[in-house]
Amino acid sequence: MDKLEIGYSITTDPEYLNKQNYITPELSRKIERYHQMALDGKESSIKKLKNAIKKYPKNPQLKNYLSVLYQQLGKVDKIYEVNRWLIKEHPNYLFGKLNLANEYHSKEEYDKMPDVLGPAMELSALYPERDTFHIQEVLAFLNTTILYYTGIGNIEQAEIRHEIMQGLAPNSSATQVAMKHIRIAIMKAAHKRHTEEQKNKISVVTKEQEITTVYQAPRFHHQEIEWLYNNGLYIEEEKIDTLLSLPRNTLIQDLELVLQDSINRYRYFEQWVEQEGWVEEKMNFILHVLYLLAEIQVIDDTDTTESIDSIFNVLSQSKDYLEFYLGDFLTEIMWEVVYKVGANNLEACKQFMFKPAIYTYARTIITSMVEQVALHQPDRRAEVITWYTDVIQFFLGSNIEDNVIDSDTIALMICSIINIEGKELLSDVEKLFNKGLVSTGICGDWDEVSKAIVKRNTYDRKSKILTIKERYKNVTSTWAGYNEDWAGPNEDDSDMDDESIWDPTYEDYLESKIMPPISNPKIGRNEPCPCGSGKKYKKCCLNN
Repeated sequence: MDKLEIGYSITTDPEYLNKQNYITPELSRKIERYHQMALDGKESSIKKLKNAIKKYPKNPQLKNYLSVLYQQLGKVDKIYEVNRWLIKEHPNYLFGKLNLANEYHSKEEYDKMPDVLGPAMELSALYPERDTFHIQEVLAFLNTTILYYTGIGNIEQAEIRHEIMQGLAPNSSATQVAMKHIRIAIMKAAHKRHTEEQKNKISVVTKEQEITTVYQAPRFHHQEIEWLYNNGLYIEEEKIDTLLSLPRNTLIQDLELVLQDSINRYRYFEQWVEQEGWVEEKMNFILHVLYLLAEIQVIDDTDTTESIDSIFNVLSQSKDYLEFYLGDFLTEIMWEVVYKVGANNLEACKQFMFKPAIYTYARTIITSMVEQVALHQPDRRAEVITWYTDVIQFFLGSNIEDNVIDSDTIALMICSIINIEGKELLSDVEKLFNKGLVSTGICGDWDEVSKAIVKRNTYDRKSKILTIKERYKNVTSTWAGYNEDWAGPNEDDSDMDDESIWDPTYEDYLESKIMPPISNPKIGRNEPCPCGSGKKYKKCCLNN
């Protein structure tokens, strides 16, 4: 079912519901006050609403308001009692049916909801004698069917109905709340899938960081190197120019010595941060060095095999080391460093992929970099395809005991293959799935991947390659923690976890006290976002 046809007319005339619900002119003048009583949730209003129900027995809304009042008072049993009374007295009243269906949803008795809403989940099938419905009826019904479909995990059908709501009333709170239900369902489904995948996930065992008792800083050829230990990414451009103008050989020696210093004095810097906290100006020295080595390569356009080895030595350190010194830089922009230094030496990059005990996000830097080689240098596509072929064959020929197979790394590599439309690799990628070596929660299952690889990308996947100065400016002007205008996750969305009940008279939702809250599943910042965007969680839904 690709779409849902609406086989009835929709009206926005308020008199349509008034006539249907037996709202007399006298009751019309009072109905808003009764509605407000329900919202205020005062015990004294129970008697007043019951008296109104006796006076206007044909009107179903007053009974519904009594249900809302009990909801506000937290009287769950009374809510259910009134709902059944409402259905008994007014069996054709749609909102009574929806209340009962919502009750079943709150109890997770999803199999009972079609008994109320009809197996077809369509208004025209539920009321075959009617050819017109009010917009409020349509939105409320669609919203409850979305609750049903998200409850049973049929996200596709929920999205079909939300598309109708979006077309009818895009700014309606009903439409917005329905979207929140779908997002929550997607997150829950992804969390469930992720939990199941963890049982079969294959990970390398990374090494523990070697701890030394070195506390003495090394001696450098150039005193300007000390700037790297005392400046953050706001470092003056003149200092960068001065550093890059130093004699090349001794500059590289000093920069590589700084990298070794970060390893030798890891415990020293770790203790310093424990005491003083993270200080931008003191702790970005390793990032400066990596970008300076990369910039030297671009300026000189010469082979820097020794620098490649030094950089790979850094990436071979423990997870704790890499997260401590590089953090988000590791997954976001380190590919650029490796591109500048290693794009012309893919063989060395391939050999790094074969090393055991390498942290997942250290190795995926390489696959991301090779992806960018294919996108920036299309004349090298054949070389890149051969590179991916060799890496895939390596994983296929390895054993778990070799400590090189990492299902997350392989899945992220497949994402890169999708980005370059690597259809030449289809058969090899299928073998990875057949051997169970892929984290499908990251890239999708084989059916999804096989379609994605041959599908033409609708937008450019190339990432910009910036100079060191441009990169620093980009980070300090756009990244959270640098850009003061960034306000973080939207706290106004905190109600996403709340279920709601539709009020038939006013186009808004009452926050339910009887519906169980749904907690968003916990997802690692560096994990792919479950929404399917292809971005990491910290750069996608975490910030929305």
